[in-house]
Amino acid sequence: RVYEYYLVYVDQDRCDGCEECLKFCPVDVFDFMIKAYPARPQNCLGCKTCEAVCRSKAVIITEI
Repeated sequence: RVYEYYLVYVDQDRCDGCEECLKFCPVDVFDFMIKAYPARPQNCLGCKTCEAVCRSKAVIITEI
């Protein structure tokens, strides 16, 4: 059985606090405290919706 894992990174210098990643993530990866951060990266399915909606390009998803 093959499992895919994803590294969820939020560049705190780029994050503008729009909370779009929180709103659109289907598996509740992100929390917010001034800026977004990946509170539950183990939930990530690799759909990259957060990357697509992040206007400041702060969210980076990498398959590991």
